[in-house]
Amino acid sequence: MVSISSIEKVFSKDIQELNKKVNAFVTFNENAINEAEEMTKNGIEPIPVGIKDIIFTKGIRTTMGSKIYQDFIPKQDAFIVKKIKKLGYVIVGKTNTHEFASGITTTSTIFGPTKNPHDYSRIAGGSSGGSAAAVAASIVPISIGTDTAGSIRVPASLCGVYGFKPTYGKINVNGVFPLAKSFDTLGFFSKDINQIINISIKFGLYKNIDIKKIRIGIPKWYKVPEELRNYNSELIEKVENKFLDYIAKLGYDYSFIDMPIAQKYVWKYFPVIRYSEATSVHIVNKDRWDQYFPDVRRLLEKGLEYRATDYLEALNHKREVKQELKKILKKFDVLLTPTTPLPAPTIDEVLGKEDGIIRTLLTHETVYSAYAEAPTISIPALKVENLPVGIQLIGNYNEDSKLLTIASMLPISL
Repeated sequence: MVSISSIEKVFSKDIQELNKKVNAFVTFNENAINEAEEMTKNGIEPIPVGIKDIIFTKGIRTTMGSKIYQDFIPKQDAFIVKKIKKLGYVIVGKTNTHEFASGITTTSTIFGPTKNPHDYSRIAGGSSGGSAAAVAASIVPISIGTDTAGSIRVPASLCGVYGFKPTYGKINVNGVFPLAKSFDTLGFFSKDINQIINISIKFGLYKNIDIKKIRIGIPKWYKVPEELRNYNSELIEKVENKFLDYIAKLGYDYSFIDMPIAQKYVWKYFPVIRYSEATSVHIVNKDRWDQYFPDVRRLLEKGLEYRATDYLEALNHKREVKQELKKILKKFDVLLTPTTPLPAPTIDEVLGKEDGIIRTLLTHETVYSAYAEAPTISIPALKVENLPVGIQLIGNYNEDSKLLTIASMLPISL
């Protein structure tokens, strides 16, 4: 017999109190229980889901974490929202986001910081921090976020959950407030890889395949550059050592690999596209930038510094990076790196410095597959100083099934 108990649980006193501590959800859907009851009449068991607050939801406030849109109620659902409603998911609410998804900490938001369920003094990561925290705190079994530079994978790593960014372009982003159109990708969070596989099947992203051996490539760029290690060299080294220990214990063949094209172009040219495109979205509101959070405004101002020739050159190099990855993945099944070089910093550490070194550091591992448009998943594999750190699996284009299958085979620390 089908039941709405999973939906009712979200609205229970205990879960509502928990959410006040974590600040994962910023708006709840008052019609969720009624919508769930309608599903049960058709014999469908409703599944509660959280939706990042830059994804349009008809009749449910969608703020982008910004003062400018604090009362905005969309008249239409985003494509992904229409789709999941037909698949038996009930939107129980909207999850906190860094303003306009332009940050890696989910601290610059009109609702205040989302807190890490493992330690409320620490960040959840971002920009999809609310979505990651919602599943880490067991408020919902699955949530939806967006990823441009690592906005699914970074909070998944810091909150100790799975975070899947499919191949770029696989899920229609119509109805999602844009950050950088060349990278914006919708994806999923869960504590359970099977939840992610199940929804991926419904989106045509997964077919069952049989894999017995895994050939692992470890890109040498996973090592954090010296100029960034000064932030906390001891902790970064701990993460890198735990990562190498994990690989060694897997029992699969692995090799360290040079990726000269990636190292030459990715970290130099990713910001050119990311900042230029974000600025082009927000230039229409330039007379209101004083109402944006300071770190978000500074990143938009950075976008004004690039010339059209810089932008076109950055787009051209993307093709070379993709070709290098395709060539490497003829010899290997998957690339592995730490997802983040650190566990979650404290909120106090990052406030007022969201666009500084912490941003560069937390996205060091994640920008590569954004630039390369490759499917990527962070799995909750490591614990460092009793805090979660993810391991990132990077697959080949359109081989999302293979990536998810490999992710389901690897041990985790939950």
